[in-house]
Amino acid sequence: MRETSSDVLLRVENLSLGFRSNGRVTAVTEGVNFEIRRGEVFGLVGESGCGKTVTCLGLLRLLPVAGSTVLSGHAWYQGRDLLKLSTEEMRGIRGSEIAMIFQEPSAALNPLLTIRNQLLLPFKHHPYDGSPEKRIDDLLRRVGFSDPERVLRSYPHELSGGMLQRVMIAHALLLGPKLLLADEPTTALDVTVQAQILELIKKLQRELGMAVIFVTHDLGVV
Repeated sequence: MRETSSDVLLRVENLSLGFRSNGRVTAVTEGVNFEIRRGEVFGLVGESGCGKTVTCLGLLRLLPVAGSTVLSGHAWYQGRDLLKLSTEEMRGIRGSEIAMIFQEPSAALNPLLTIRNQLLLPFKHHPYDGSPEKRIDDLLRRVGFSDPERVLRSYPHELSGGMLQRVMIAHALLLGPKLLLADEPTTALDVTVQAQILELIKKLQRELGMAVIFVTHDLGVV
């Protein structure tokens, strides 16, 4: 365990990630360094394909084990190196400590399950002191749904892109994470809805006091 300043939540040091193919390893990210403090908003900016999403997935250990590798570096989260934790330890961190909003909400949701069933899933894998149904209702209202019950009865294909992204934001916040990775969360949305989602994330970050890593290729969004 590494000693760290009490207000530094995550420190990434010299992180290089690569993919294996045909006996060769190709580096996708090289020497990434940054730190984010509690309650801070940090912009991870770069052109499409430069490895921003790979970096986020690597921090959460969500890259395919068979085809990816950590070439170098550390990711210190509250003094523990995420890259060295066991599979079980990482399960305990994903969702409850660090959560992620993905670019394509329709791809992240199961088309065969109602929104209710999908939002209840995290509570089956993490201890929660309270009523899951009440927490879900509260968060759906926070992200802008006046009638949460109608949303909960719906399947993903019955909701618009903007509504799905609001559902995914609520999903990410269910267990009260300290750090939110927002990976291009407005990419698939029209300009008006983009502005609404950006303002929503900003509002929730202030209200909940969480740190946010905002990933984008668009400096205007930052």
